[in-house]
Amino acid sequence: MSEYRQNVINGEWVIISSERAKRPEDYNATIKTRSSPPEHSSNCPFCKGNEHMCDPNTYEIKEGSDWKMRVIPNKFAAVSRPAVIPCTSLPRTRVAGIHLSAQGYGAAEVVIESPKHNANLALMEKSEVYEVIKSYKERFNSLSEDPNIAMVNIFKNYGVSAGASLEHPHSQIIATHVLATHISDELSYARRAFNTFGTCIFCDLLKKERDAGDRIITITEHFAAFCPFASRSPYEVRIFPLKHSALFGTINEEQMMDLAGMLKMILAKIRNLLNDPDYNYYVRTVPNSDGDVRFFHWHIAITPRLTRPAGFELGTRIYINTTPPEQAATELRNEP
Repeated sequence: MSEYRQNVINGEWVIISSERAKRPEDYNATIKTRSSPPEHSSNCPFCKGNEHMCDPNTYEIKEGSDWKMRVIPNKFAAVSRPAVIPCTSLPRTRVAGIHLSAQGYGAAEVVIESPKHNANLALMEKSEVYEVIKSYKERFNSLSEDPNIAMVNIFKNYGVSAGASLEHPHSQIIATHVLATHISDELSYARRAFNTFGTCIFCDLLKKERDAGDRIITITEHFAAFCPFASRSPYEVRIFPLKHSALFGTINEEQMMDLAGMLKMILAKIRNLLNDPDYNYYVRTVPNSDGDVRFFHWHIAITPRLTRPAGFELGTRIYINTTPPEQAATELRNEP
């Protein structure tokens, strides 16, 4: 029988539809066969030798005279900021006396994860994934220094159905002047839980998941990966630091190397089990200006794109998941 489950960290409900439970092969119809890209594409602006197609990088890792990974401004950015950063707060204005408007201030950058057009985080060396994570930290902290930035979003779209417009391996960082409502709601929910119970709800959740064990995929020295109890979609994964930390920008060298191995492992398991599906991942963290608060716990959320939200999900925000997270965790745990 189907079951309603509530997400303890934001109060949202999902439906786990056990009666329609699906296994990995049942999603094959929704996964398009991915072509094998070449190592270099003359038309790709992210490939080595095509640097002139892009704006100057904001961050770069080099090996001798060659770059290993780089971060560049997004040429087609939804937000932007002038060369001289304003030192005063940007005003918000009323439109027609009721609507609120603000300048499209922010920054958008692309993290080019490798000079190879056919590279893949799941298959790259651990040291290479580490450099990607380090670039996330460096750019997160640098962009957060702008007083007009409310939040810095780190995310990856892999595949067309996940929103990727270019094949070359990359992820993105977008810093915005406003804080998204669902993020502020989640922060408020976590703060209320802390004020009520006196503990971090994320730390409590992580302890319960480790004690139960049936949704745990793997645990390393510094991180745990598990399928959430109230997963909104099949084979969702969360990666949490074992030690409490609210702010992604405080991650240290040892943790970054451990996270590189964890992220590579989980993406490889998803790739192998689900036939290389499109996916999204993002880093959820408090804004840098909030500091390392006691009520929140930063984490990475990974969502394979195996289903699409339909009218019920869009109308209610109650998602229907056709693969129980306990089943998903077992299959991912057993995947090489």
